[in-house]
Amino acid sequence: PLHTHMLAAFTFAAALLHTSGTARVARCCPPAAAVLPATEYMLRQLQPAQSIGLLAAWEKASRDLRAAGFRGPQDEAIGERALKLKQLAETLPRVKSTAMILGLCEKGSLSFETLEEPHKSQAETLSRTSLRAAISAGRGSAIAFVSQWEDHVSIDAVVVNPQYLELGEAAEAVLLADIAQRARAAGVADVRLHPAYQADGAAFYERCGFVAAAGGAEGAPLRFASGSEAPEVAAAEPAAAAEAVAAEPAAATGPAGAEAGAAREGAAEKQGSTDSTSDPRA
Repeated sequence: PLHTHMLAAFTFAAALLHTSGTARVARCCPPAAAVLPATEYMLRQLQPAQSIGLLAAWEKASRDLRAAGFRGPQDEAIGERALKLKQLAETLPRVKSTAMILGLCEKGSLSFETLEEPHKSQAETLSRTSLRAAISAGRGSAIAFVSQWEDHVSIDAVVVNPQYLELGEAAEAVLLADIAQRARAAGVADVRLHPAYQADGAAFYERCGFVAAAGGAEGAPLRFASGSEAPEVAAAEPAAAAEAVAAEPAAATGPAGAEAGAAREGAAEKQGSTDSTSDPRA
């Protein structure tokens, strides 16, 4: 079928991109004031219930990749990225559990005030938490758990699709820029980040504008540097986003299928929102 050939061609092109020096630069965070290519991603807020299937698919993929000796579609989980995959395999069950609790509280089946440990001590943070995502079909995706406070925004966790570790770095960079940009637009200058393991270490976050606070304790959140400009994220066009996932088979399963479904759903929501608001990312 035509869509199968299109998907194969897209995957082959992505594999070629991996091997180029230019791609290695592009995968890292851009310098300040750069414009990130958000048209490849659906930037949106996810409802907890919408994220659970995607997080479960990623969790399974991380287990399967480790069981297969870290060999995935792109054979990326070697060296430093093998450690990244290990960290994802440990983190995904926890964040999936968090998403399930948020979903149950949203439905009224649970209450933040009556949570049991280990979530009881995190109740206030959870009550302030929402999910932001950069979703694509076969180009890497990322989900962030973000809590809103009176005087700051905290990015408490970020996970990526383990099947696309290198492209996931680009998705994470776009997502961090989107969150920082939104916080600045809302008048919040203090944006904090609890970092995850990165193949490039602290340099990855420094290029994104997040640095350790002067005199900060080890393990303290990174801060979006006051002198940094949040990279501008170009608004994704609904039609372009829908077209990006049109090549996905309708019956696709696993992380790719889950991402395609989330992107299609987001494209439909975004198309509707452009009819009623001047901000296509609202």
